[in-house]
Amino acid sequence: MTQFSSRATSRRAPGSGGTGSRTRIAGVDAARGLALLGMVAVHIMPLRMLDADGSPAATWAAVFFSGRASALFVVLAGVGLALLSGGSGSVGAPRLAGIRRAVAVRALLVFAIGLGLGMLDTNVAVILVHYAVLFLCAIPFLGMRARTLGFWAAGWLALAPFALHLARPWAAGLLEPHRLGASPLPEDLFTPAVFLADLLLTGYYPLLAWFGFILAGLCVGRLALERPPVALAVGTAGAALAVGAKALSAWLLDQPGALASLAKAAGLGREELAVALVTGQRLGNASDSPWFLAVSAPHAGTPLDMLHVVGCALAVLGAAQLLCMALSALLGQVGEMLLWPLTGAGAATLTLYATHLAALDLFSDVSAPLPRTGLFIAYAVSCLLAGLLFKFLGRRGPLEALVHGVSTTLSRSK
Repeated sequence: MTQFSSRATSRRAPGSGGTGSRTRIAGVDAARGLALLGMVAVHIMPLRMLDADGSPAATWAAVFFSGRASALFVVLAGVGLALLSGGSGSVGAPRLAGIRRAVAVRALLVFAIGLGLGMLDTNVAVILVHYAVLFLCAIPFLGMRARTLGFWAAGWLALAPFALHLARPWAAGLLEPHRLGASPLPEDLFTPAVFLADLLLTGYYPLLAWFGFILAGLCVGRLALERPPVALAVGTAGAALAVGAKALSAWLLDQPGALASLAKAAGLGREELAVALVTGQRLGNASDSPWFLAVSAPHAGTPLDMLHVVGCALAVLGAAQLLCMALSALLGQVGEMLLWPLTGAGAATLTLYATHLAALDLFSDVSAPLPRTGLFIAYAVSCLLAGLLFKFLGRRGPLEALVHGVSTTLSRSK
């Protein structure tokens, strides 16, 4: 959410005169802007509804964004951390130590902001506390190169879902039922065992599995994303991974008895189960079925779910970077300006994420009777207009400026 940053370390911003000015990788900001809009969509739109025949159906918000938008945020966080720590180049040990201190301070600030946002009455599983802990966990990996990070990411994404599946039943016994999937709150710090179990294993964003997204982003951020062949390779590989994981899941669940076993464990009919596999909701005790690990449903934490969403994230990043480079090459600065609303929003995601949650709480009585699609459009347009304004003014979002200023000050060597 907070932009760590999408700044390249070797190129100046076109037309800038300052000696310390550096360009941002526009595709990273554009992808982050899309992730923000996806999160807004799943926070406002219902994920399931009844069609004209009275049968349950998944909405467009579930089909396109459920589980994918939040994973895209985390993958891009890893990309930002890689760019902050040298990108495809390298940084010296003294500077790397300073970067690690800055990341730690930023993580603590985001952690505090996340606890505050969790207190809002929004019915949203706020990701910022998990996001902050992921930053802290990533600090030891900031000095690694792409190849090493690639091995770490592949191993983590392959093995962590199985560890999560085995550990969740044990951890669930430590928690009150109403805590499962909730946003962390300040008072949870007074029950550290429950708090850690929820963060690592049983919450909406289990860190044991989701750390693989940070590692994948760190690996990709070590590549030369400014080169079109690299961006194309990232997008193509991501698309292949996303489609392949989803296709393998569909093939496995087509085996005799698979869907029946899942439906029985979840206590759902066939139609309800089909919708649940798209939305990730109402799966209940589906994990009791031996076929659960073949599922690729949002937030299931299964191997194919993890591979699918990380593939989607890489596909979006690659496509966004190619689009930005194409517009810049064809239209010059005009092409870059066409994307200012999206890239500006992507550079201020912490501010806009927090603001939209506060607005959902503050204006809940007014917005409750409004059509959900119209409400989403209003919030999405507001985010894009705010992004355009920040970009035009050349300013960070208020929360980004706060986090940057405090972390820069506190992380300086004495």
